[in-house]
Amino acid sequence: MRYPLYVLCAISMVILTQTSCAPEANWPRETSTQFASPADTPVPEAIATAVQWWTTREPTALSQGPVPVSLAPSLEAAKMPLIKLLPSCDVITTNEPNALRICAVRMHHASAQIDIDAPHPNRGRQLITIDMKKYLLTPWEVTGANWWRFNGNQIERITSEAVAANKAATEMGQTTSDPTDPNGSPTVEPKETAVATDEQ
Repeated sequence: MRYPLYVLCAISMVILTQTSCAPEANWPRETSTQFASPADTPVPEAIATAVQWWTTREPTALSQGPVPVSLAPSLEAAKMPLIKLLPSCDVITTNEPNALRICAVRMHHASAQIDIDAPHPNRGRQLITIDMKKYLLTPWEVTGANWWRFNGNQIERITSEAVAANKAATEMGQTTSDPTDPNGSPTVEPKETAVATDEQ
């Protein structure tokens, strides 16, 4: 008689774990030992919460029909659950120019971070990191967001240009960590700044 009771308790614990606690995982993956899937229940729910949060803050998001939501390749397994969770969106796995792109997801038990690359009509794109919390048997709740000055493509371009410039300076016998002129005085190089643009 006790055996069915143990089985029932075990099943209940599994259900509670799946519905209340997020896996400790990242997409894109950071380690080869990560076994969690983006199809696991808390992950699509977190992505859906991030998308809904953004659509309420972008006035034109829903004005032209379903919002295209593009998933990074590492998150494609979340597509089918997201289609059910986001009926007002068109969940795709291709990189459409006007799509809200889900770039990365970082899960840590009761917290999550979602990186989205959001379109802004006539103002280019902007990278946003959305912070969320989840408590036992409650939905995800957005607790904060960072609106980055650069979008993802700009960050990649600026980083690669900086690496190339440093490599070229090193090959010429110079370093960029403490540049000086022949008299030993520090030199000042102009700095580049940018805002969100249509740069792809």
